[in-house]
Amino acid sequence: MVRALYECEVCGYIYVRREDAEECERFCSEHNACNREIIKRAYGRKNG
Repeated sequence: MVRALYECEVCGYIYVRREDAEECERFCSEHNACNREIIKRAYGRKNG
């Protein structure tokens, strides 16, 4: 089974749930930082 993964376009963290990626992106954009509680749900981070 292939799973879709969703990326926060701001910080590059990858999520299984689209909602988590969207929440992360909103937080990162508003605060110019990551939220530890949100990134606990991350699957990983894009290498860059």
